[in-house]
Amino acid sequence: MNTDDYLRINEIKNYLYCPRIPFYLLCMGMDRDTALARIGVEQEAIAKKRMKRRQHALHAVHDGTRHFDVPVLHHDLRLIGRVDEVVETEAGVYLVDYKDTDQNHGYWRVQMTAYRLCMEAARVTVLGCYIYTIPEQAYKPVKSTPKDEAKLVEIIGALHEIIASEFCPPPTPHIRKCHTCQYVRFCNDVH
Repeated sequence: MNTDDYLRINEIKNYLYCPRIPFYLLCMGMDRDTALARIGVEQEAIAKKRMKRRQHALHAVHDGTRHFDVPVLHHDLRLIGRVDEVVETEAGVYLVDYKDTDQNHGYWRVQMTAYRLCMEAARVTVLGCYIYTIPEQAYKPVKSTPKDEAKLVEIIGALHEIIASEFCPPPTPHIRKCHTCQYVRFCNDVH
């Protein structure tokens, strides 16, 4: 099945951080790789390597088998993504997303909602969702609500509108985010 026009779940996260980030990627084809982004990817890889050996990981709390970098998709929502860790138990699964920060920039619940809906679309029972914060080495439970599902659908619609219109959305109202953004030099109207 061709998933070329599916949105990556990462774009949901990026949109919530700043709507211009997915515009630059999806409309302008500018995928900016920065040192900060590479450090985040490296931190996640190191954490996953350590987690495979750890006895006090989530699988020890919820007895099960661990799977890393599990691909997921949802045909109706036209979403595709990859869950960092899935703990499979007899009753269902637990989803874990690794973060190289303990700062929730307002997207954790919507992102985990997207992963959960993808798994449920594949008829997999999701028992719980967690964010694993690498700096704290802690699991934080994430409970999504119908409001999060509605927000996800709204964001998907907004992203498709951005792609169709190729109109650059306004920047995030939180200008502090611009200081670490890989696209800061393209947003001359912010400073």
